[in-house]
Amino acid sequence: MKKDIKLPTEYRIIADSSYIVLPDQKVARLLTPTIRNDVTYYNLFVPGYTRMSLADIEATIKAGQVTKAADSK
Repeated sequence: MKKDIKLPTEYRIIADSSYIVLPDQKVARLLTPTIRNDVTYYNLFVPGYTRMSLADIEATIKAGQVTKAADSK
């Protein structure tokens, strides 16, 4: 059974930066998208990928190929 991934609905922006503080007190960096041929891409440092479209990212999440850091150890 696949777990439903809950995305944070609330976060705080660190002033004058591209960082946010998530509800669990972790810090994340906002990604800046690149638009090519009307498709939005994000440059991710994921093995085997250098650029993924937003649709690819959503498909990866729906396929259950994303785990929490604690689950991957």
